[in-house]
Amino acid sequence: MRTSHITIKRQIADARNKLTDEQLFASPRFSAYLTDIAEGATKRYKRSSKVIISWDPSENADIAFTDNRIIHLNAGNFLTRSFPTRSLRADSLIGLVGHECGHILFSDFTMLELYSQSLQNGRFYPKEPEAVSASLEKNLQEIKDFLQEKEAAVIRALSDISHSLVNIMEDVYIESRICAEFAGSFRTGILLNNLRFAEEMNSVQDEVNRQHHEVFIILNLLIQYAKAGDINNLGGYKGPYLNVVYECIPYIDEAAYDDDARIRFNAANQLLLLLWPYMKSFIAQIREDLKNNTSQAQEDLSTQLAKGIPLPNGTGRASKADKNSSMLNHEETEEEEERARIQKVLDYEEGRMALEKTDSIIEDGNGGTEYENDFAGSGYVSQAEADMHRIMTQLAEDCVYSQYEEDLTEELQQEAVKIRYGNAHQGIHVKVNRMSYVSTEYMEAYQQAAPPLLLLSKRLQKQVSQQLKDYKSGGKLDNLPMGKRINVRNAVHNDGRIFYKMNLPNDRADIAVAVLNDESGSMSSFDRITYARAASIILHDFCKCLEIPIAIYGHTEDYDVELYSYAEFDSLDNKDQYRLMDMSSRSGNRDGAAIRFVAERLLQRPETIKLLFIISDGQPAAEGYFGTEAEADIRGIKQEYTRKGLRFIAAAIGSDKPNIHRIYGDCYLDITNLEKLPINLGKLIIQQIRNHIAA
Repeated sequence: MRTSHITIKRQIADARNKLTDEQLFASPRFSAYLTDIAEGATKRYKRSSKVIISWDPSENADIAFTDNRIIHLNAGNFLTRSFPTRSLRADSLIGLVGHECGHILFSDFTMLELYSQSLQNGRFYPKEPEAVSASLEKNLQEIKDFLQEKEAAVIRALSDISHSLVNIMEDVYIESRICAEFAGSFRTGILLNNLRFAEEMNSVQDEVNRQHHEVFIILNLLIQYAKAGDINNLGGYKGPYLNVVYECIPYIDEAAYDDDARIRFNAANQLLLLLWPYMKSFIAQIREDLKNNTSQAQEDLSTQLAKGIPLPNGTGRASKADKNSSMLNHEETEEEEERARIQKVLDYEEGRMALEKTDSIIEDGNGGTEYENDFAGSGYVSQAEADMHRIMTQLAEDCVYSQYEEDLTEELQQEAVKIRYGNAHQGIHVKVNRMSYVSTEYMEAYQQAAPPLLLLSKRLQKQVSQQLKDYKSGGKLDNLPMGKRINVRNAVHNDGRIFYKMNLPNDRADIAVAVLNDESGSMSSFDRITYARAASIILHDFCKCLEIPIAIYGHTEDYDVELYSYAEFDSLDNKDQYRLMDMSSRSGNRDGAAIRFVAERLLQRPETIKLLFIISDGQPAAEGYFGTEAEADIRGIKQEYTRKGLRFIAAAIGSDKPNIHRIYGDCYLDITNLEKLPINLGKLIIQQIRNHIAA
């Protein structure tokens, strides 16, 4: 199957333009990309991490969370999808990963578990909150009484609310640490998400109108302040919810930036005293749930507070706080300066302008042209934009190449149907198998197994490459034991190889190679299949490096003749070397049919020298196909295709040499010792070239 690279590139470009967000962001490639970014941060502190991506666009789906090693990211979350461009959506996802990396690096999960367990057991950790007023003293005493009675509904409510309060402060803490230590894409993404959060905040009145549990209203307002440094009070709400938020803010400000997690636990305990009067409806709901054996209150909490990262409910627009929230304003920080810079991008990327009817074009100003030598850019560079283009191109390549490989497999199957396999294989069905998509498992296996084999390939290349070059373009053959011309410089070696000769250019040295591997069950013994796979890897690398066309197949028989296409002459995806790792011992082997298929493939090549390597244990064994008759069939096929110009090289492994010699004659190669393979194979290839040119 032939196609032009221009056509392939055009198809890749078309496929890239058609990729959806789900195909891109939920792909294994993007997951690996985010894992690399995460590990770049966490491995600095000798912590491993991994990003697993899902796609769930539903309203109340999780956004992101971590178990202290694996980061679970929902790429279809509403916050990320709210951004107008793909590059901004990528920045958003990187920001979410950065947030979770902050938890992995800077959150004390053990201490958090101790805090939660202590409260569930009826006591405060690290210490009991201080009641600084009579009303708070009353709240504290009520809480202690319920804890002493081990009231299940109260303990559950206190645990859930306190955990959310700690999360609010912990999120601020870890984000400040991440932004300080990783000022690149993590910081950009985190600030971008927080800025979008500020735009999507519900107003205080919106929260009240939703008629949530009172404590949820206050928690959401605290989340607004923690994430955006402000509260949306566009409606001018004045009431108890805002008052209690004002009382809570000093505790959050004091604890959110402290490296000691116990400060945040103490602050959460203090906040519980302030929120206690507003928890009554929540506790009543839990009591009802426990009575009816339901979990509505917990579902309400999950709905109100996104797992791991508190985020807003609804899509209300935010604006600058009015005078009732003026006390929430604070001095402009470096992060806010960057937030303002990012806002400029969002202002210009909100979508298309509505078309307006105009009557004229207004001319204003004096006109003219000005040249700015010191322009240094617009100030906003997306770290992810170039990476997105690369990943999208890779995904498009996977799609196009996968389709190409499927078409190639179909073409191979059509060729298999056309071949006349002879009376010995009458009624036998031949099936061609080829992986259109190569998973990373095969790539990783190849990277582990290939390095020592590739060194042997390099030795073989060094031995043969100059000979091939000399035969094709002409050159000097030196160190010959006999000849007409003497190279006096060789006399110092004292080995008698002092002659040389000049060869004329020869276009008859073009080579094509095919390899057929026996994958029968008997190949599993004595590591035969391992040697076959290793020899195939060496041959494939050797041929690809010297630009020699090569195809590699495996075969077995299980009712049908199963052919496995590992490497093809016309393969384009550059993954054939990884497909070789799928080679394994399987069932029986009907060698004659497999040899005919590969021989016909090789005959179609335009090269003048066609080498067919057969790696086998020399024991044909299939239903009705074995013994002397099967060996005679193979010998007949070899003779037939030898007359057509193919040159057979049968590879023997250990004790299989007598079988191989009996079937294929003297042209065989021992591949048991891989260290000797480059020398032996090099000599054999050179000899085949010489025999062909001399013929």
